[in-house]
Amino acid sequence: MTIYDIAENLGVSAATVSLALNGDRRVAERTRERVVSYAARNGFKRNEQARNFRLKRTCNVAIVVHNIDNDFWYGIVKAVEETLGEAYNVILCNTEGDPGKEEKIFRNLQRRNVDGVIVQPASEREELFLELVHDGIPVISLEETRSPELSFVKGDDYRIARQVTELCIENGHRKLAFLITAPYCFGVEERVRGFQEALSCCGATGEIFVAAERSCEAVEAVLLERIPEFSVILSDDVVLFPLIRVLAFHGIRVPEDLSLIGWNNSRHLACLKPSISSITIPMNEIGRRAAEIVLRNLDGDRNAEKCYIEDRIILRESFRPFHNSNQGGER
Repeated sequence: MTIYDIAENLGVSAATVSLALNGDRRVAERTRERVVSYAARNGFKRNEQARNFRLKRTCNVAIVVHNIDNDFWYGIVKAVEETLGEAYNVILCNTEGDPGKEEKIFRNLQRRNVDGVIVQPASEREELFLELVHDGIPVISLEETRSPELSFVKGDDYRIARQVTELCIENGHRKLAFLITAPYCFGVEERVRGFQEALSCCGATGEIFVAAERSCEAVEAVLLERIPEFSVILSDDVVLFPLIRVLAFHGIRVPEDLSLIGWNNSRHLACLKPSISSITIPMNEIGRRAAEIVLRNLDGDRNAEKCYIEDRIILRESFRPFHNSNQGGER
């Protein structure tokens, strides 16, 4: 049985059958289900090897990230795999935030002729990504892109950083700290910009602290002596966990002495005591949208798409309004 047999028996075009079997959303759901069901009942099997050779596809899509040791990527990878479907393999690559390593990985992927790349950039250079796009390989960035030819899908880091900073100030916090770690990506730069602009507009003060690495020792070195000056600390989850250990070791109570708000809403934050407030980034939605753009590009729609996905603030026990009567010292 061929797609032409299915088309004749169901009274649709062969092109519709092909699109339906590929899960293309341009085909009405009812028609798609009808085609797939008929094909399954009648033992239809596609020759995937011949099809991929004809389309010049490898059925491999790469996800290139800074650091795979992060809950954020669990949601992204899972959503990409589910959206691409069983016909595609997902290759996970780790740059460690090193532009040189990123370039080496991209050259490798280009030689292997992968079908698409979803990337968290390690540098501001977009020429490398554009090379692949001009070779017909879709590249979807997880950071904002300048080139009109490059798509991106990401949370609106600037907006949510400004929003959470304003929320802290509205709740009485006047001295805020923002703890980040190196190397940091463009999204963190946008968070810092939103943090600083909110402070400036609201008449509060704050400071950025950069830990050299994600460890208790690095957090202690950069922040410990300054903690009494602040009433709230904002921090990415990857460095928030060592910060929590440092605070516990030195007897600094959360939220009685210090409020905490993390970023990424890692899976264990709600289970801690106290439970930790955090910015939740919709990883599943980002992964799904990025994979959908890859598929549309492969189907011939080469238009770049630039999408912001809305983040949310989840307040838990680690955050409380600041009152001088509740906390020691002027903050």
